[in-house]
Amino acid sequence: MAAFLSLAVKAADSGEPWLWVLAAGAAVVIGLTGGVAAHVARRTPDDPPPKAAGPGQGPPNNLPMLSMYFTGRVAEKERIVAVLKRPARGWRQKDERPVPRLCVLYGATGAGKSQLAVSYAHHELSRHTLTWWLNASRPDTLRTELLEFAQYVGIPDQESKNVVLVNLWSRLREQRGWLLVYDGWPAYDDSMRSLLPSDGDGEVLITTQQHQGWTGLRSAPVELRAFPEQEGVDFLRRRFGIAPEQLTDEDRRALTALGHQLGWLPLALDQAAAYIAQAEITVAEYLRDLPGGASVEGTFRLSIARVSEASPAAVDLLRLCAFLASEDVQRTTLTQHRSVLPNRLRTVMADPVTFTREVLLLVDHSLLTRSGDWRKGSAAYGMHPRVQTLIHDGLSLAERLEWSQATVRLVEACFPATPDLLASRPLCERLMPHVEAVIDKLAWGDDADGGLGASQDPEALARLLHRVGTYQEHRCDWVRALDFFEREAELREFGDDHELARATARYAVARQHYLLAALDDAERECRRALDLCEGHEEEAFLRLRAQCQRQLGGIMREYNRFPEALEAVQTAVKIYEGQVWREESLDWAVAEQEIGLIHRNAGQLAQAVVHYERAEERIPSRGNQEPPEYTLFRAMLRRDLGIVAQDRGQLRPAEEQLTAALEMFGAHRGPEDFETAQVAKFLADVLRRRGEQHREEARRSLQPLRRLDLLRRARAELARADAILGPVVELHSKRSEAEAHKYAACLNKLGSLRLAQGRIAEARRTLEQAEEIYRRSYGERHYYRAKSLTRLGPVLRAQGRGTDAERVLEDAGDIFRTALGCDHPVLMAVYEHLAVCVADRGDQQKADRLRAEADRIRRSL
Repeated sequence: MAAFLSLAVKAADSGEPWLWVLAAGAAVVIGLTGGVAAHVARRTPDDPPPKAAGPGQGPPNNLPMLSMYFTGRVAEKERIVAVLKRPARGWRQKDERPVPRLCVLYGATGAGKSQLAVSYAHHELSRHTLTWWLNASRPDTLRTELLEFAQYVGIPDQESKNVVLVNLWSRLREQRGWLLVYDGWPAYDDSMRSLLPSDGDGEVLITTQQHQGWTGLRSAPVELRAFPEQEGVDFLRRRFGIAPEQLTDEDRRALTALGHQLGWLPLALDQAAAYIAQAEITVAEYLRDLPGGASVEGTFRLSIARVSEASPAAVDLLRLCAFLASEDVQRTTLTQHRSVLPNRLRTVMADPVTFTREVLLLVDHSLLTRSGDWRKGSAAYGMHPRVQTLIHDGLSLAERLEWSQATVRLVEACFPATPDLLASRPLCERLMPHVEAVIDKLAWGDDADGGLGASQDPEALARLLHRVGTYQEHRCDWVRALDFFEREAELREFGDDHELARATARYAVARQHYLLAALDDAERECRRALDLCEGHEEEAFLRLRAQCQRQLGGIMREYNRFPEALEAVQTAVKIYEGQVWREESLDWAVAEQEIGLIHRNAGQLAQAVVHYERAEERIPSRGNQEPPEYTLFRAMLRRDLGIVAQDRGQLRPAEEQLTAALEMFGAHRGPEDFETAQVAKFLADVLRRRGEQHREEARRSLQPLRRLDLLRRARAELARADAILGPVVELHSKRSEAEAHKYAACLNKLGSLRLAQGRIAEARRTLEQAEEIYRRSYGERHYYRAKSLTRLGPVLRAQGRGTDAERVLEDAGDIFRTALGCDHPVLMAVYEHLAVCVADRGDQQKADRLRAEADRIRRSL
């Protein structure tokens, strides 16, 4: 890790107001070069904003400084230039999007790949409009770096990390001449494709040890080997501070002997030179003392042994860093939470001057790198992964246990206690590489080890896992959240944890399974949590039991087991009714809303309205100081009432309720919030249906002027629906990796809108895609799939495929009747569409029966 250049430019202000319906296009208006601020190393949350770049400082960048000893590599640099300057795919068609030029710089550990990448980026700085350095050593680290990059170029933060990254790539697509350097990518697989830009007129340079596996990216490889002899001698000469004219034949022979012994590997040469300079010995003496023959490991072992003699506390710092991520170990993190560290290191850290002296000792031996300024609170440390491995492997079991648990306690102490808050996101994301590192390097012992290390305080690890899982859940990364919560639950099962902690972990696991539509797993874990709560009447258990019952109600609702769903949520309501703490939160009101949702899904719309109104009555009174979350909950209830009005065919009231809810959500959450998008999705569907009504009225009207007016109004409603639904579909597409089933609901509404617009082929593709998602997520006979089939039927009829249309509608009706009963409102659309299909083939009697059945259900509403 090297010190970063301090640089920033003022953010450009577009000065244009935006409307929600145009939000999807607004982000590309702001240019990259006006919205970037580079930082010194890694900025802490308390750092002051960087100063604006002065004249002659060049385009925005956060490049590490090039080593003063860097030399040679001219041929390799020319090959990189040749790859990245050439067109990506020859001549492009006029409307064809450019793709980034991509070069993979590969070579063995210690070959100097990072320094060559820094040299190339600095040399070509004036050619690029933006240059950004990314630590790609771990997926979590890279994701954190990209989110920081997005922040600096002005991408608004979102709950979903995927949305932020997609918006970042969209911004780069509109910018030309950028360079992204991915340093230290371990290996490529398709699951990490979302961490690379796929479009845009820019360059990507990747450093890695892996030569294989990059062909799918249409990349060009450049190999970096050890120094040629002359370049190696020049490097050592500069490292020892010998001027060219002062280099004697004896010096050259000594440097050549050292280079041959170490295979001319830059990392080994640098480490050896650092040791020789600190020990004030000759090259010959160094080679005599080199343990185990010439190797990179041997050079490091010599340095570690020398540091051990000089300062045991410095070795403790090495051991601590060996269990953390290889970069961005913040000095403030270490000193502010030193109380959880072993005594010797804790004592040294208490004195800033003494601690700095220990750090400099390690830096001088090339065992640690530092960046930033500790006096300004921006100092950070790093350690080469090879050094980390060497130190880790050299520890005894007792030492591994001690330092493994020390790092767990350190990261747990740093990780915010409220990771679900917006203000906690930057620190949470920044700590994720260290979280992954301490978990991957975790050491365990049994009772015979005297309770050392991780076995000493398993609760620290459990607390950390729970906080990290909570953070990932609130960033809509439910797959990763599930992984952390499952680890926590397993850990608590083997420990002596209280049943409340075990039940809380199981409930968290159930919640992630539910969000991922894994209903069987969600039900199993939810019932395990409820079993653990059984027999406990303390407040904490009652709160958790109520949450579990509500979660179980949601699971049963998705199963179409509505009586069981009602029983579960009503059990939660009974718990709330008997407790004085019910007024402290929205839990009771939300439970009433959930009962309303169950009734609505069961087709009992009048009961749904009753419970939505009751939910509003259960909102705790806060007078004029109502919290924002209460206001948003009121907006949710207006949304729900609007949906019920739509189900009843009352489109004007539905539009009024949904429009009011959308305004409230847009004001508090912004256009790319998930709940905002949900409201917009339903509003667009209402407008589409009103447009179809106007068109049908025009078809029946005998007055030419009225017919023209109705057609004009129909076009206007459909245009409004399209403008609102477009950004919603784009947002769900960005989140579709984790929320495919919710994306399918958007596709349903988009398919019907495309049919109304006369874009029949597109409508069919869209609805078939939705139907396939539901089939894959819920199975053949789930009523969600039947919703897609109901919308697909009219599309097939419009294509002249009446028999196919009738078949899919019959299938939809059969699924609905089996899952929801014979009186559910969703059957109205099925019967009306079927009536048209059978009338087309001349069976008017059956068509009349179908219409009569639809009218019967409508009257019951």
